[in-house]
Amino acid sequence: MRGIEDYLEEIKRLEEDGDRITATVLARTLDVSLPSASEMLKRLAGEGYLSREDGGTILLTGDGRRLAHTMLRRHRLVECLLVAKLGMSWYEVHGEAHKIEHAISARVEEAMAKALDYPDFCPHGHPICPVDLRALWRLSETEAGGTGVVAQISEVKEDVLPYLDKIGISPGVEVYVKDIAPLGGPLTVETDTGVTSLGRELAAMVRLTAAPQEPPLPP
Repeated sequence: MRGIEDYLEEIKRLEEDGDRITATVLARTLDVSLPSASEMLKRLAGEGYLSREDGGTILLTGDGRRLAHTMLRRHRLVECLLVAKLGMSWYEVHGEAHKIEHAISARVEEAMAKALDYPDFCPHGHPICPVDLRALWRLSETEAGGTGVVAQISEVKEDVLPYLDKIGISPGVEVYVKDIAPLGGPLTVETDTGVTSLGRELAAMVRLTAAPQEPPLPP
């Protein structure tokens, strides 16, 4: 059964992805029934963690956002620990971190952050702290001929992460959009591992940032 922390964390994660959040979206993302999601959202609203607009859009309150930030920070620190200290791959740690995050105290959270030298981003490229000051855009929004570095990959559909890694799409990789098929067709992208096609829905999960500029050559 999904608890309060799971719901708030997922709302914040969807918010970071720029999605409109409704009971239906949450039910699908958390793999619960719509009545279960609606009942939990009613409870969260009653306890002051969120509000719901007339159209059904869900918004976190200050208290809800603080708790969501805490859970996301612990989750992402665990992901960093599993990759940096235990040698796991970036695409396989999301589910494992979810099993651990609820048992972490504030003291252990701080100890993890210190042991990891206070990382800025999780292995998927999301900020450990609430604010990401990088200019980001979706791969699906990039025009043909455009390029960028993979900054974030959404964790919402965890099952596709190994596939993205397999085709060479992972945080830190530079991507060049060679071509875009018309009528909502796939993007043809090139990375240092080769050329591949990416559907729009999958490309929307990937966010890019500008490639670092090469320093000028000395005169």
